[in-house]
Amino acid sequence: MTLPRLTVITPSLNQAKYLERALRSVLDQNYPDLEYIVMDGGSTDGSVDILRRYHDRLAHWVSEPDQGQSWAINRAIERSSGEIVAYINSDDYYLPGAFEAALPRFHDPTVRWVAGATEYRAEDGTLETHWIPSPPPGLRGRWVRGPWYVPQASSFWRRDVFDEFGLLREDLDFVFDTEFGLRLALNGLQPLAVEGSLAVRYLQPEAKSADRSRFDREYKKVARQLRRRLTWAERAQDLAFRLLYAVLRAQYLARKRLGLLHLRERWFGGRFARD
Repeated sequence: MTLPRLTVITPSLNQAKYLERALRSVLDQNYPDLEYIVMDGGSTDGSVDILRRYHDRLAHWVSEPDQGQSWAINRAIERSSGEIVAYINSDDYYLPGAFEAALPRFHDPTVRWVAGATEYRAEDGTLETHWIPSPPPGLRGRWVRGPWYVPQASSFWRRDVFDEFGLLREDLDFVFDTEFGLRLALNGLQPLAVEGSLAVRYLQPEAKSADRSRFDREYKKVARQLRRRLTWAERAQDLAFRLLYAVLRAQYLARKRLGLLHLRERWFGGRFARD
């Protein structure tokens, strides 16, 4: 059976020391019907020289100032011709056999989103996290509070998913992939999980995701907006949980400030601690 046409998109900006690894991880899959698009935001670090070396294997590439990562990915999606779309950041990379594991699942016409595990690795190669996709847990309010997330690096979507549910939000810098996945899930679309790791997220200090506080600040706004998609009953349940958590958190912080944590262990040397 013929495999579907695949469009892979790589957004990049001044990532020359990682870019070729990302390119090779796509091209070395030897996928028979690949459209590879690279959107470089006007790099000045030698990235353009790398892209020129691979120009004959790229369907399209450009290096010019843009309006951000999600903007660049969206422009590539709009020009894509693949039935399936994926994007991999220039400091991340696919593992061998990733396309072979994921793409045949789309022979089932009901499958619209396929995802595998992602390995989060430190600069020295140490495996920090092995993120395996799983269904959203519990009530829908919990999905938003979590937030529930499926790593984008190991995700593949049918092109018509973007037509139905919209492109990535261009007003977001850090959580546009999280918002997109939750947007799909809250509308009833969840990924088909495949076994094994498909990609590596490279935890380098200059990555946008290295500063968690920026993610958290931006997600607060997104969470408020996503809660509007919940029913009134779901919002009430979610509000009750968040209020309870806020009270417990305030109690914990107060005890911490007053030095009241672990008093039993400090006073009695742990003699009354539970097993």
